Amino acid sequence: MSTWLDLFVPAGDPLWHSDVGKAFHWLGRTLAAAFSDAGVPASVHSGPYEAGPSDGLVCFASLGPGEVVVGGRKLVGISQRRTREGSRFQCIAYDRFGLGPLASVVDSATAAQVRDRAVGWADLGITASPTDMAEHMASFITTHSID
Repeated sequence: MSTWLDLFVPAGDPLWHSDVGKAFHWLGRTLAAAFSDAGVPASVHSGPYEAGPSDGLVCFASLGPGEVVVGGRKLVGISQRRTREGSRFQCIAYDRFGLGPLASVVDSATAAQVRDRAVGWADLGITASPTDMAEHMASFITTHSID
């Protein structure tokens, strides 16, 4: 199971950034703080995009700027769509990461590498439901935005 959060930041808002890569960072820091508050030592990937072992086929195995990691494994994936009006961010976190149907399109060695690069909150000891986790993450976004 997973939880999704979508949010829109209007152009010109103090959280909006003209640099596409840097635009993710405030959101990643805020979500990392939410997971840290839940007892998980999360941090933010501050480097450039890194294609994962599946060359981007499994996006959760890649790392992008601002995404939330624990021990080098992705915990929260973030995408961004931009228009003149602003930026739309879509965030996903899994309770337990699994390849699902993608397991049939990657070889077993790649599947093992992908599993080593991703993690879910339940794998880290958080027993929250997807709804509870979404509410916790949303609460941090609305009350604890970390610039």
